[in-house]
Amino acid sequence: MRTQSFRGRPAGAAGATESAHPAIREDGTVRGVTAWAEALSGLYGPVNASADQGFRATVRSRELGLVRVSAVDCPAAEVRGTAGPCGTRAARYHLVLVTGGEAVLEQAGRTVRVGACGPVLLDTDRPFRLHLTRPRNTVVTAHLPWTERDGLGGSVARELPGREQLAVLVAEFLAGLARDATPYGPVGELRMGAVVTELVRALLDHRPGDGEGPATPVLLRRIQLYILDHLDDRRLTPDQVAAAHHISTRYLHRLFQGQELTVAAWIKAQRLERCRRDLADPALRHLPVHTIGARWGFAQPADFSRAFRAAYGVTPTGLRAGALPAHKQCAPRQRQLSAVPADSTS
Repeated sequence: MRTQSFRGRPAGAAGATESAHPAIREDGTVRGVTAWAEALSGLYGPVNASADQGFRATVRSRELGLVRVSAVDCPAAEVRGTAGPCGTRAARYHLVLVTGGEAVLEQAGRTVRVGACGPVLLDTDRPFRLHLTRPRNTVVTAHLPWTERDGLGGSVARELPGREQLAVLVAEFLAGLARDATPYGPVGELRMGAVVTELVRALLDHRPGDGEGPATPVLLRRIQLYILDHLDDRRLTPDQVAAAHHISTRYLHRLFQGQELTVAAWIKAQRLERCRRDLADPALRHLPVHTIGARWGFAQPADFSRAFRAAYGVTPTGLRAGALPAHKQCAPRQRQLSAVPADSTS
């Protein structure tokens, strides 16, 4: 059969369901390679598509807050994306799961074969080629509102082993959402989108045997950012941090093994650094020393004073009075913040 190719145009509204897209019929059917490229461009940004004549597929998707999920069933086809941002509301990162058939992704100089529910991360800001190889292929995708700040670049177009069972559960959940026509309302959609985001993060971060493999820089970085965002919460402990990221406390400690400080010590160091900044800020001189300590998680003034003096060689009151030389202010800060991501500021 003769192959047809077509370059799709971005769809106008990225959040529309399949029935609202002109290339997709009410029942989710897409007929012809032209309509196929149009439909995919609404999900992934501008793409070139090629397939045999008589091409027919089904595409269903729905928007859940900032997240979109889609389920595609199609014959053999090829999709190519060009370099650079698409200029539409289409997401940049896409977690692709193949629940039937097979897909081969070429991106960033790598080739990964996706099948048996093995997930792969696609970045549509980079050139890519996705080849759906079987007579029938079923692809479920989570289109994610993440950016470079989320540190996903190293996970693009790579095998993510040891995730088969979790991938099956995530794929079934996403496929069900894509086909579900239940109106959740704005608040419900936001909540469902948050669930999708957490499931995808769990899938990307999951390791068999609860972390028997090497620590993942992406997960460690995300945990550090989480800690920095919750330093004022006195309930912030290693157990709470681990639970918030769906990992065991033991695995959390493993992630920090390559750092200079343990999890608890890292949290304490970041809190002390926030206190040091506030104590040195002239705009905050009206706040009592114990109030500054309390706002960053130190419930007892005596404990705060001892910890601060141990870290900086001067009491909080002494630092505020200017008793600490400048060269002594810098050295502890460099040691304590050595594990902070370079672009993390507060």
